Amino acid sequence: MKKYLLIILLTLFLCVPNWQLVSAARNDPLLPSADIILDVGHGGIDSGTMVGKYEEKDMNLAIAKKTYKALVKRGYRVIINRTEDYALSDDNRWSFGGRHRKDLAQRSGLANTIKPKIMLSLHINWSKKSNTRGPLVIYQNQSDSILLASLLQDTLNNVYGMEELPVLGKKYFVLRFTKCPSVIVELGFLSNKTDRKLLNDSHHQAKLAKAITQAVDQYFSMTQPKS
Repeated sequence: MKKYLLIILLTLFLCVPNWQLVSAARNDPLLPSADIILDVGHGGIDSGTMVGKYEEKDMNLAIAKKTYKALVKRGYRVIINRTEDYALSDDNRWSFGGRHRKDLAQRSGLANTIKPKIMLSLHINWSKKSNTRGPLVIYQNQSDSILLASLLQDTLNNVYGMEELPVLGKKYFVLRFTKCPSVIVELGFLSNKTDRKLLNDSHHQAKLAKAITQAVDQYFSMTQPKS
């Protein structure tokens, strides 16, 4: 077990130059501490969902960068797991399986090593029904994840003028294997013309980042002990 842990640590901290770390002073000089990990969905060879010239991986990254800045401005310690068009599976030398599984394992492995207070996995949705639109937050079967998802769903609904409800994600690898409270945030539907235009708009991306930050503020005010 110790051997595998060492392999994971070496892989994560020696082979992943793409992490952008913001951390307060800490006792452990090796491990960064974090309130939040922003898990930027897809990247590199994995485009995610695509419609014409629009690729999910690019929109995820643009929105994640704005969210990162907004959260750091609020004083949170934040890790964003990619800042470029990059496949996290390329750094996984410790788990078995194909590229897709290695990508997912790298994301949950990072979170389980760093042990942040929460993880937000940012994605964009797709549906066969082109009229389906709006945000959808997917949660783990545990109370803090449900609370976080509910708060995020409310603030994102306000951006879109909708009344969607968050849903339980039983099958999602990142939710099943990440130990900290985690959610998948589907920021809209690339398959919907209206959402697609909004998701590619910098002003709308900033609104989404602000909504996410507002929900995170609410979550920590409700879950963290008062000093």
